[in-house]
Amino acid sequence: MKRLMLCEEKGRLLDAYVTATDRQAEAVKALSAVAAKDNFREALAHAEQARQDAEEARLALHLHSKTHGC
Repeated sequence: MKRLMLCEEKGRLLDAYVTATDRQAEAVKALSAVAAKDNFREALAHAEQARQDAEEARLALHLHSKTHGC
């Protein structure tokens, strides 16, 4: 059985993606908790920023894999 080896950069990018998606999930959870309160707009902005961060991390991981071949 062949083991998949990740290069150091891909491992770093994967960690960044996992962190970003975890932050996005936390932001969405917080958003639902404040849906009826005054700070909804602030929570919505935070959730949107977290979504964008996760998307950028996913794209960086994808581009690295495509160009580096790992």
